[in-house]
Parts: sequence; structure tokens; C-alpha cells
Amino acid sequence: MNTLTRIALLGDVASIRQGHPFRGAIAAVPEGPVQVIQLKNLALDGLQERDHLLRTALRARKPPDWVQDQDVLIAGRGNHPLAMLLHNPPESTVCSPHLYVLRVCTPDLLPAFLAWQLNQRAAQAYLRQQAAGSRQQSLRKIAVAQLPVHVPPVAQQRRIVGIASAAQAEQRCLEALIHIRQQEIAVVAEQVLQGSSA
Repeated sequence: MNTLTRIALLGDVASIRQGHPFRGAIAAVPEGPVQVIQLKNLALDGLQERDHLLRTALRARKPPDWVQDQDVLIAGRGNHPLAMLLHNPPESTVCSPHLYVLRVCTPDLLPAFLAWQLNQRAAQAYLRQQAAGSRQQSLRKIAVAQLPVHVPPVAQQRRIVGIASAAQAEQRCLEALIHIRQQEIAVVAEQVLQGSSA
């Protein structure tokens, strides 16, 4: 391991808070001024259904904590505590209470590197072990805060993030090619089977 790498607790390098404290089910308001990021919107390659997030209205007594660019979201419920980096989220957007919002507070840790690290085997194993609850596993804030985080030099973090981004791009290209091939095979199969039955 790089001797310049330091190890810190997640709670020491990032602020951690739960999403907006909705009580009960989140009421859908089609023309509502607030958008909500839910568990289903998280993915490794970014925010899913970005243009179709649930809209609602808030009755909060104080201004809500809006999510910001470079926040890291992590699923606090379920069997797979996926982490995702936010890129330019829509204005007036909050998270559901089943998500934790991490905001890096130290200059030597890149949010993109933190998100990448949280999705690696060691961090995922720790988070799964810490999850509690018989019906549906959930993470406590204190457990998230005590996760050990490796902080290598920023240049090394950038290299790792770049490699990971390139790998994701390659995977998207391969999946697109596979989809095209499957469509081609379906067309050929239909033509052959129709021809043979004629």
C-alpha cells in the first residue's frame, strides 16, 4: 500500500445526514416544486430517470437541505448499499429518508473517489455486516460514520476514477452492441421462421 495513503473514518472526512424526514409515503404532486431522489433512482453510472423524478410539495418549518453537485448518496436500506456521485442535480431536490447524503469536507478526498471506494468489495462487506433489521436491512448513521476510508494522494485518486469511468463507458458500449446484435438475431429469426412456415 502507498505509504502516503491515510486511513480515516468516513465521519471524519464527510458530513453524513439522512434524506428529508418525510412522514409516511411521499405524496406525489405532479406540478410540485420539489423533486425527490429515491432508492430506485440510484445507479453506478448516475442518477436514473433524472427528468422524471417524483415531484412533491414540502411542509417543512425550515428550508430543506437540498442536495448539491458532488454529494455522494448511499442507500441506507436494502441488501445492496449502493453509492452514487451526484452530478449537477436538478434544483430544489431532496432525498428520501432511505438515503444518506455524504458531503466531503476535506480537500484531499475527491467525492468521485469516495463514491467509487464505497462500491468496492471491502466497503460493501462492512456495510452489509453493519446492516440491522430482520425484514429489511437498514444502516444506522453511526455505522456509516465508522466506515474506514482510504485516502491516497489526490493524483492517484484521479487516476483510479479515470480508469473506473473508462471501464463504465466500455461496459455501456458493449451492452449497446449486445442489444443491437440481439435485435438483429430477432429480425433474422422472424424472417427465417416466417419463410419456413409459408
